Amino acid sequence: MRHFRLTSLLSATTAAALTAGCTVGPDYQTPSVTTPAAWESTPPGVNADGTADLTRWWTAFDDPVLDRLMEDAVAGNHDLRIAGQRVLEARADRAIAAASGEPSLSASATAERARQSKAMPFIPLGGIANSFQAGFDASWEIDLFGKNRRAVEAADASLEAAEWDRRGVLVSLLGELGTDYAALRTAQARIAIAQRTIAADRDELDLARQKFDHGLGSELDVAQADAELQQVSAQQPQLETAVAQNAHAIAVLLGKPPEALTDELSLPGRALPAPPALPALLPSEVVRNRPDLRRAERTAAAANAEVGVAIAAKFPSFNLASTLGGDAGRLNRLLTGPGVAWSLAGSLAQPIYAGGALDAAVEKARAESEALRIAYEQSVFQAFAEVEDALASLSNERRRFDSLQRAVSANRTALDRANALYRGGLTPFLNVVTSERNLFAAEDALAQSDLTLTQQTVALYKALGGGWQVAANAQPETPAPRP
Repeated sequence: MRHFRLTSLLSATTAAALTAGCTVGPDYQTPSVTTPAAWESTPPGVNADGTADLTRWWTAFDDPVLDRLMEDAVAGNHDLRIAGQRVLEARADRAIAAASGEPSLSASATAERARQSKAMPFIPLGGIANSFQAGFDASWEIDLFGKNRRAVEAADASLEAAEWDRRGVLVSLLGELGTDYAALRTAQARIAIAQRTIAADRDELDLARQKFDHGLGSELDVAQADAELQQVSAQQPQLETAVAQNAHAIAVLLGKPPEALTDELSLPGRALPAPPALPALLPSEVVRNRPDLRRAERTAAAANAEVGVAIAAKFPSFNLASTLGGDAGRLNRLLTGPGVAWSLAGSLAQPIYAGGALDAAVEKARAESEALRIAYEQSVFQAFAEVEDALASLSNERRRFDSLQRAVSANRTALDRANALYRGGLTPFLNVVTSERNLFAAEDALAQSDLTLTQQTVALYKALGGGWQVAANAQPETPAPRP
């Protein structure tokens, strides 16, 4: 009777596994987000059709040093290498999830020699007995309701999210490096402006002293010239600090000690001019191109699959188990006919009461899935805002830059005329000081405006998701085995 019942149970559950297998839980659908057809404004010099190449956007600046720094950063940055290890970790998690749906097989063997108590009946000869066992155990959980399949689906999405996260780290790295390098070169350009102004101020101070010594000038002129010289000289140490700090930051981005690039980057170089033509992908293309948005979408997909895992935990689970081996008192009889032993079993388990934990787990998974869907929508809108901000800043800063260029030209003319009039004794030295101060301020503001244009150009490339393509197919480094 027991044999008949076990056979019936196995037949019924096997039939259920073959005919009623399904995957519970919601099937994933990519979140729908409202996408504008075009950007709010497209400033002059921006390629509105988005045909420009974003792969190596920094080459548009035509700076060989920057090109080399970018390549070194891709190869050595620590954050990028850490993100690569996260990819390997996600890949291993995916393999673990896939393995849970496969049958498992294990082998075991034991040998025992034991002395029995002589106070027991049926004592073997001498009270000592040998026992040898060897065999194989196999088990398989049939995925009736798709719990394992949903777990693999979640692991696949998490692996893709990890890869997009690594690419997002690369986009941020390249953008930060471009910004730091532009700031360093602009600080050097401002130092050069200050040094030119200091040299001119020294000449003016010498002239004021000479005129004072010959009774043609006043002590006030000398004091004003000296004050202007010291005022400009006081700005140079701050700019030199900026050069040092940016050099240190760049070295760390390359995965090197802070002082590694100090000598090289302390050599003056030209400030980065904004490229003449800039890209502007359509909003729909930005969603497909930005790694952070792709990562957010894949994270939402993984959470959706976890809902199915939680729901499947409420349904029955069916397991098959079997053993095959031998059990004998002598090693040479272990696998002979009389020593062979085997078993085949099936089990069915159905959760009945868990204090509401299973229902709560489903609700938790649904809430997490919905939260990540909302987060994805927010990330898309934030990405659009970043592009719009960069475009607006470029447009307005370009107008400011053009005005500052005209201001520099006008102040240079004013200084030349003030100098000529002062040397001829036709105007007080205060006019020279004022003109010198105005020219220095205008040239310094122009250099800073040029930096803003460059930084917003880099911000635009970053907002469009440019740069990750240079290492799209690169494999993360595998950790070396420990001894």
